[in-house]
Amino acid sequence: MITRQPNRFPAMNISLVPVLVPCLFALPLLFALFCTPLSADTANDQAQLEQLLSEIRDRVNTTGTVQCTFEQERNLSVFDRPILFTGKMALSRPDKLRWENVSPIPSVLIFTGDRGIRCNDDAPPVYFELEKDPIMNMVAEQIWTWVDGDYARLQSKYDITLKAEREIELVPVTSDPARPIASIRVTFASGNLQPKTIVIHETEGDSTTIHFADYQVNQPVDDKLFTACYP
Repeated sequence: MITRQPNRFPAMNISLVPVLVPCLFALPLLFALFCTPLSADTANDQAQLEQLLSEIRDRVNTTGTVQCTFEQERNLSVFDRPILFTGKMALSRPDKLRWENVSPIPSVLIFTGDRGIRCNDDAPPVYFELEKDPIMNMVAEQIWTWVDGDYARLQSKYDITLKAEREIELVPVTSDPARPIASIRVTFASGNLQPKTIVIHETEGDSTTIHFADYQVNQPVDDKLFTACYP
Protein backbone atom coordinates (compact mmCIF):
# COMPACT_ATOMS: atom_id res chain seq x y z
CA MET A 1 0.00 0.00 0.00
CA ILE A 2 1.26 3.43 -0.93
CA THR A 3 1.44 5.88 1.89
CA ARG A 4 0.36 9.36 0.84
CA GLN A 5 2.81 11.98 1.94
CA PRO A 6 1.32 14.97 3.71
CA ASN A 7 0.96 18.05 1.51
CA ARG A 8 3.69 20.50 2.50
CA PHE A 9 1.97 23.36 0.71
CA PRO A 10 -1.38 24.79 1.68
CA ALA A 11 -4.16 24.41 -0.79
CA MET A 12 -4.57 27.40 -3.09
CA ASN A 13 -7.65 29.45 -2.51
CA ILE A 14 -9.50 28.98 -5.80
CA SER A 15 -10.90 32.51 -5.47
CA LEU A 16 -7.35 33.90 -5.93
CA VAL A 17 -6.79 32.26 -9.32
CA PRO A 18 -8.36 35.08 -11.37
CA VAL A 19 -6.04 37.52 -9.57
CA LEU A 20 -2.82 35.49 -9.59
CA VAL A 21 -2.92 34.30 -13.20
CA PRO A 22 -2.89 37.80 -14.75
CA CYS A 23 -0.13 38.77 -12.32
CA LEU A 24 1.99 35.81 -13.43
CA PHE A 25 1.57 36.75 -17.07
CA ALA A 26 2.45 40.36 -16.20
CA LEU A 27 5.78 39.48 -14.57
CA PRO A 28 7.78 39.36 -17.83
CA LEU A 29 6.37 42.75 -18.81
CA LEU A 30 7.25 44.27 -15.43
CA PHE A 31 10.73 42.82 -15.69
CA ALA A 32 11.14 44.40 -19.11
CA LEU A 33 9.92 47.76 -17.89
CA PHE A 34 12.06 48.03 -14.79
CA CYS A 35 15.14 46.01 -15.69
CA THR A 36 15.79 47.13 -19.27
CA PRO A 37 18.98 49.21 -19.26
CA LEU A 38 18.95 52.86 -20.32
CA SER A 39 19.64 53.58 -23.95
CA ALA A 40 23.11 54.79 -24.81
CA ASP A 41 21.80 58.28 -25.59
CA THR A 42 19.90 58.53 -22.30
CA ALA A 43 22.86 57.29 -20.28
CA ASN A 44 25.17 59.70 -22.08
CA ASP A 45 22.84 62.65 -21.42
CA GLN A 46 22.63 61.70 -17.75
CA ALA A 47 26.41 61.46 -17.51
CA GLN A 48 26.81 64.88 -19.16
CA LEU A 49 24.22 66.36 -16.79
CA GLU A 50 26.01 64.99 -13.73
CA GLN A 51 29.31 66.31 -15.08
CA LEU A 52 27.86 69.80 -15.64
CA LEU A 53 26.24 69.90 -12.20
CA SER A 54 29.51 68.76 -10.65
CA GLU A 55 31.44 71.52 -12.42
CA ILE A 56 28.87 74.11 -11.31
CA ARG A 57 29.03 72.81 -7.73
CA ASP A 58 32.83 73.10 -7.78
CA ARG A 59 32.48 76.67 -9.03
CA VAL A 60 30.00 77.46 -6.24
CA ASN A 61 32.41 76.11 -3.63
CA THR A 62 35.11 78.52 -4.78
CA THR A 63 32.87 81.57 -5.23
CA GLY A 64 32.34 83.94 -2.32
CA THR A 65 30.82 86.98 -4.02
CA VAL A 66 29.09 87.70 -7.32
CA GLN A 67 28.04 91.01 -8.86
CA CYS A 68 26.39 91.49 -12.24
CA THR A 69 23.82 93.43 -14.25
CA PHE A 70 20.62 92.00 -15.68
CA GLU A 71 17.85 92.69 -18.18
CA GLN A 72 14.48 91.19 -17.35
CA GLU A 73 11.62 90.71 -19.81
CA ARG A 74 8.22 89.91 -18.34
CA ASN A 75 5.60 88.55 -20.74
CA LEU A 76 2.05 88.73 -19.39
CA SER A 77 -0.98 87.46 -21.26
CA VAL A 78 -2.93 90.61 -20.33
CA PHE A 79 -0.45 92.89 -22.16
CA ASP A 80 0.42 93.04 -25.85
CA ARG A 81 4.05 93.95 -25.20
CA PRO A 82 6.58 92.64 -22.68
CA ILE A 83 7.52 94.69 -19.62
CA LEU A 84 11.25 95.41 -19.56
CA PHE A 85 13.39 95.94 -16.45
CA THR A 86 17.10 96.54 -15.99
CA GLY A 87 18.97 96.13 -12.75
CA LYS A 88 21.91 94.88 -10.70
CA MET A 89 22.48 91.90 -8.48
CA ALA A 90 24.97 91.37 -5.66
CA LEU A 91 25.46 88.10 -3.80
CA SER A 92 27.69 87.25 -0.86
CA ARG A 93 27.63 83.67 0.31
CA PRO A 94 26.32 82.06 2.31
CA ASP A 95 23.13 84.06 2.72
CA LYS A 96 23.29 87.68 1.48
CA LEU A 97 21.55 88.74 -1.71
CA ARG A 98 20.59 92.11 -3.20
CA TRP A 99 18.26 92.29 -6.24
CA GLU A 100 17.91 95.87 -7.49
CA ASN A 101 15.66 97.06 -10.30
CA VAL A 102 17.10 100.30 -11.70
CA SER A 103 14.50 101.06 -14.39
CA PRO A 104 11.75 101.76 -15.19
CA ILE A 105 10.74 101.79 -11.51
CA PRO A 106 13.55 101.70 -8.92
CA SER A 107 13.11 99.03 -6.27
CA VAL A 108 15.32 96.81 -4.13
CA LEU A 109 14.96 93.46 -2.41
CA ILE A 110 17.59 92.52 0.19
CA PHE A 111 17.81 89.10 1.84
CA THR A 112 20.17 88.45 4.73
CA GLY A 113 19.68 85.09 6.37
CA ASP A 114 16.04 84.81 7.40
CA ARG A 115 15.38 88.57 7.26
CA GLY A 116 14.87 91.05 4.46
CA ILE A 117 14.25 94.62 3.37
CA ARG A 118 11.89 95.76 0.63
CA CYS A 119 12.49 99.20 -0.88
CA ASN A 120 10.27 101.01 -3.38
CA ASP A 121 11.74 104.21 -4.81
CA ASP A 122 11.30 106.98 -2.21
CA ALA A 123 9.01 105.04 0.14
CA PRO A 124 10.31 104.09 3.60
CA PRO A 125 11.94 100.63 3.69
CA VAL A 126 9.85 97.68 4.82
CA TYR A 127 11.60 95.15 7.07
CA PHE A 128 10.33 91.57 7.22
CA GLU A 129 11.10 88.07 8.43
CA LEU A 130 10.86 85.33 5.84
CA GLU A 131 9.07 82.85 8.09
CA LYS A 132 6.34 85.41 8.76
CA ASP A 133 6.01 86.67 5.17
CA PRO A 134 5.13 83.76 2.84
CA ILE A 135 5.19 85.93 -0.29
CA MET A 136 8.69 87.26 0.37
CA ASN A 137 9.77 83.77 1.41
CA MET A 138 8.63 82.46 -1.98
CA VAL A 139 10.38 85.31 -3.81
CA ALA A 140 13.62 84.70 -1.89
CA GLU A 141 13.46 80.98 -2.61
CA GLN A 142 12.94 81.56 -6.32
CA ILE A 143 15.74 84.11 -6.70
CA TRP A 144 18.17 81.90 -4.78
CA THR A 145 17.11 79.00 -7.02
CA TRP A 146 18.07 80.98 -10.11
CA VAL A 147 21.37 82.47 -9.01
CA ASP A 148 22.90 80.35 -6.23
CA GLY A 149 24.19 77.61 -8.51
CA ASP A 150 23.74 74.64 -6.18
CA TYR A 151 21.44 72.85 -8.63
CA ALA A 152 22.33 69.38 -7.37
CA ARG A 153 20.66 70.31 -4.06
CA LEU A 154 17.44 71.05 -5.98
CA GLN A 155 17.09 67.55 -7.42
CA SER A 156 14.65 66.61 -4.66
CA LYS A 157 12.28 69.40 -5.74
CA TYR A 158 12.85 69.49 -9.49
CA ASP A 159 13.36 67.02 -12.32
CA ILE A 160 16.53 68.32 -13.96
CA THR A 161 17.37 67.44 -17.57
CA LEU A 162 20.13 68.47 -19.94
CA LYS A 163 18.84 70.41 -22.95
CA ALA A 164 22.13 71.48 -24.52
CA GLU A 165 25.84 71.45 -23.67
CA ARG A 166 25.47 74.15 -21.00
CA GLU A 167 21.71 74.34 -20.64
CA ILE A 168 19.45 72.61 -18.13
CA GLU A 169 15.71 72.57 -17.49
CA LEU A 170 14.12 72.30 -14.05
CA VAL A 171 10.53 71.06 -13.81
CA PRO A 172 8.84 70.98 -10.37
CA VAL A 173 8.28 67.46 -9.10
CA THR A 174 4.92 68.47 -7.63
CA SER A 175 2.57 71.27 -8.61
CA ASP A 176 2.00 74.06 -6.11
CA PRO A 177 -0.69 76.74 -6.66
CA ALA A 178 1.39 79.15 -4.59
CA ARG A 179 4.33 78.66 -6.97
CA PRO A 180 2.77 78.43 -10.45
CA ILE A 181 5.98 77.53 -12.27
CA ALA A 182 5.88 75.04 -15.13
CA SER A 183 9.60 75.04 -15.90
CA ILE A 184 12.86 76.96 -15.46
CA ARG A 185 15.50 76.81 -18.18
CA VAL A 186 19.04 77.97 -17.36
CA THR A 187 21.85 78.57 -19.85
CA PHE A 188 25.35 78.98 -18.43
CA ALA A 189 28.20 81.12 -19.71
CA SER A 190 31.03 79.10 -21.26
CA GLY A 191 33.81 80.65 -19.19
CA ASN A 192 32.71 81.04 -15.57
CA LEU A 193 29.58 78.82 -15.67
CA GLN A 194 27.53 81.64 -14.19
CA PRO A 195 23.88 81.86 -15.32
CA LYS A 196 23.74 83.62 -18.69
CA THR A 197 20.02 83.37 -19.43
CA ILE A 198 17.10 82.15 -17.33
CA VAL A 199 13.66 81.53 -18.83
CA ILE A 200 10.78 80.89 -16.42
CA HIS A 201 7.50 79.53 -17.81
CA GLU A 202 4.43 79.70 -15.60
CA THR A 203 1.50 77.33 -15.65
CA GLU A 204 -0.91 80.04 -16.84
CA GLY A 205 1.21 80.90 -19.88
CA ASP A 206 3.12 83.95 -18.59
CA SER A 207 6.92 83.93 -18.75
CA THR A 208 10.01 85.80 -17.59
CA THR A 209 13.37 85.93 -19.36
CA ILE A 210 16.46 87.27 -17.55
CA HIS A 211 19.79 87.98 -19.25
CA PHE A 212 22.85 88.42 -17.01
CA ALA A 213 26.05 90.25 -17.96
CA ASP A 214 29.11 92.12 -16.61
CA TYR A 215 29.98 89.50 -14.02
CA GLN A 216 32.45 90.30 -11.26
CA VAL A 217 33.30 87.18 -9.30
CA ASN A 218 35.12 87.10 -5.95
CA GLN A 219 35.55 90.86 -5.93
CA PRO A 220 35.01 92.99 -2.78
CA VAL A 221 31.35 93.89 -2.17
CA ASP A 222 30.32 96.78 0.05
CA ASP A 223 28.46 95.24 3.00
CA LYS A 224 26.14 98.28 3.04
CA LEU A 225 24.47 96.83 -0.05
CA PHE A 226 22.91 94.22 2.26
CA THR A 227 21.84 96.63 5.03
CA ALA A 228 20.48 99.72 3.27
CA CYS A 229 18.17 100.42 0.35
CA TYR A 230 20.36 103.03 -1.32
CA PRO A 231 23.70 103.33 0.49
